Amino acid sequence: MKKLPIELQTLIVKELPTRDICRLQQTCKTFYDLIEGNSEVWKERLRRQCSTDVLWSSFSGFTASELRRACTGTLRFKHRYRPGGHPKPPIPRLLPYISQQEDLQHQQRQELDNPYPEISDAFLVPGGRFLITVDEKWLRVWDLGPPGSLDEPCESASRELNCYDPALEIADVVVTDKNTVHLLIQEYYPLPTLPESFGIHRSEYNFGGWATFTIFHRFEVRLLGKEQHSVRELGRLCVLHSRGSDICTTQDGPIVALGIGERVLLWGTSDSPDKSWVASRTGCGGTDGQDVFLHQDYAFVVDSDGLNGFDLTGITHRPVGKGLVDIQYGTPDIGHIPTPQKWSHQQDFQNTLRGWASDFMLHKPPAEGGPLFYDIRLPQLGAALPQPLTYESHDSYLQFCFSFHPDNPSASSLIPTKRYMTASQPCDTPHFHFALDEGVRGYIWYDYFSVNGGVERRNIFVSILDDPDFPEPSGSVFEGLGDFSEMIVTGPNPESTRVLHISVCPLSGRVVVLWERESKKDRLVEIFDLYDFSLTTGPALYQ
Repeated sequence: MKKLPIELQTLIVKELPTRDICRLQQTCKTFYDLIEGNSEVWKERLRRQCSTDVLWSSFSGFTASELRRACTGTLRFKHRYRPGGHPKPPIPRLLPYISQQEDLQHQQRQELDNPYPEISDAFLVPGGRFLITVDEKWLRVWDLGPPGSLDEPCESASRELNCYDPALEIADVVVTDKNTVHLLIQEYYPLPTLPESFGIHRSEYNFGGWATFTIFHRFEVRLLGKEQHSVRELGRLCVLHSRGSDICTTQDGPIVALGIGERVLLWGTSDSPDKSWVASRTGCGGTDGQDVFLHQDYAFVVDSDGLNGFDLTGITHRPVGKGLVDIQYGTPDIGHIPTPQKWSHQQDFQNTLRGWASDFMLHKPPAEGGPLFYDIRLPQLGAALPQPLTYESHDSYLQFCFSFHPDNPSASSLIPTKRYMTASQPCDTPHFHFALDEGVRGYIWYDYFSVNGGVERRNIFVSILDDPDFPEPSGSVFEGLGDFSEMIVTGPNPESTRVLHISVCPLSGRVVVLWERESKKDRLVEIFDLYDFSLTTGPALYQ
């Protein structure tokens, strides 16, 4: 290979996995010099790692050394949290408080050591540089600085919301291209009459005692460069539905899918109200828990029995009009959604799974083609587990592989692949799944224990599975996640806290946690940087 022209050597190196590039770099000085400062190599590798689910603009303006560091982020993450590594939890950072005058409110917030106690939700955009926060009045985008730096966060874009719900939720966030994010905010509207901005009189809808409003706000966040960040509204939809219905959401392109009780509601969003549309269908899933996702021009509903798939090319819909959709119990369906294709779990699992599809973890982002994986909680397997058992927990989790063929849906398969469970300590409940590389995956866990007479407090742990450096026992279908989980962050001391939301980006080594502090009755955003920040250029694999 050394005898080849430099241009051809570079083309070959670009095709290698990141781990192999790092190993090649350590073989001799010739390859070290070829690779180390070669921005073209590291930019191409990072582009492939980012795929379509990581915001490319997070790495804008990076040097070759910084690009290399970002490329090896997942390798350092695995190395840091390898079994028995016991890394030291990082020191958190807070968002800055920006005020034009030193008023009493400003002083009080400084004393609380919490500059934004009114934040109701937060999300770290994949890529690790930008953080989105929402409260009753504002949607803010924060630039946390390039991955590998400890710059003070700064507000880079904002939009006034003027919502009525002080506990807004970020229902879904997707990266749509290299510098654009689509954001869905969910607002539980507490009043029986809509705001005047909808232009709808109360007499135009049937608001009963068991009805409630939920408003969905969809935004496009563009992060093109330091001075070009922007937020614009893509649409707003108010859903009048039966009180108490659980709502699950997902979005793909211009379409938002909502699972509300027994219904699936599809919303084609547009910033032009006359172009927005909706369609709904009843009986798409069980009321005992479900979730939705969009994949290869189909909308899928996951419940305790299996999957229902709706062909999006076969639906008819109606205009949203003034922005209100009534799907209360007993109201007719909107438009037409074809009868779904159905894929059932294996018969042996149906009774076990019933009621637990709400504990659902989709391995996002779904691949454009090929198999798709998700996990569902299985309570109290009991005798169904192989013996002997070494675990005290009664609950385990089952991973399914769904091989979907849109050209011939009946040929698709839904197969359970692995079961795993936790030891009773230190980890208790999985929160979400995230991908690393080459099929390696991680899970985030919380622990629960009482403090001062029963107050719950949670720390956060991480487990890494399917790592070729630490293979599982041959032939085993079980994975004892709790047996090799490492603490990633710990709750604020001495406050009693619980986790409301956590975002993890292994590429950048950033973690953002939204805590609810019970004693101070507020919410606290903390930013954790897992890696060291020296940008040395030595050849070590995990530097």
